[in-house]
Amino acid sequence: MDVRIGFSLWTLADTPLEDTLPALAHMGYQGVELVGDPERFPVEQVRPVLTIHGLEVMAVALPPTLDLAHPLPSLRHDSLAQARELLGYCGAVACPRLVVRERVGRIRPIVGRQREWTLFRQSVANLIQAAAGIGVRIAVLPVNRYEGYLLNTAADGLALLQRLDPFRAELALNTYHMNVEEADLPEALREAASRLGLLYAAENHRHAIGQGHLDWVALCQVLHRHVPSLDLLVECQAPGADPLLPIGRDPRWPQQVLAYAEESIRTLRIILAALEA
Repeated sequence: MDVRIGFSLWTLADTPLEDTLPALAHMGYQGVELVGDPERFPVEQVRPVLTIHGLEVMAVALPPTLDLAHPLPSLRHDSLAQARELLGYCGAVACPRLVVRERVGRIRPIVGRQREWTLFRQSVANLIQAAAGIGVRIAVLPVNRYEGYLLNTAADGLALLQRLDPFRAELALNTYHMNVEEADLPEALREAASRLGLLYAAENHRHAIGQGHLDWVALCQVLHRHVPSLDLLVECQAPGADPLLPIGRDPRWPQQVLAYAEESIRTLRIILAALEA
């Protein structure tokens, strides 16, 4: 299996790139995921610092406030316009995909789930069409029921992707969310293998890979057997109910996240190497 391992930077909040990228590169990470915020991560800053450390942008995530399924056309069209602008940003930082999901925290429909599912799919189809000329793929990410209501399982994601361009649209899965929603995580990965392009590797508590209860050997075995090529993004979060809240947090929290990152890539490399042997 051809796998690239990157790190999702949202868990480091406002920590400057200059304070994290050297450490991630030293650990052996090949790339990162950026939150889709060109003002925070301007192209003229991002590209040089990534090049210096031999890293790539493996994914750009849709900002959590955008709502591609909102029944009010003005709000939905504004979100779609911002998402389309991010396609150009992806092209500028040489990123292969934009990760889209439903609006973070909207856990109930406004006018009905089926209607809003249709609106979300139309928005995704619009982005796929816009992305075709840029060379960027759209990765659709299901989330658990406590963060969204439209796409919760791998099967939900596959249903949305039906009849959408397989060369421009792919499935992204996150094991943290899958741990809530899937009865059998390895089987869900196997069933999604044909459309899976991106996997967020996250423990059940988002600490270091191997510190929780997920069976990483079983998960990696499925990937090794059924997914010939994959980008994998490690996702670790500092301890605490809201570790990104600036007030009252331990000032050493970025070091804790990086320590989890180092342990995670070491564990994954050991498992993947054993499967290749």
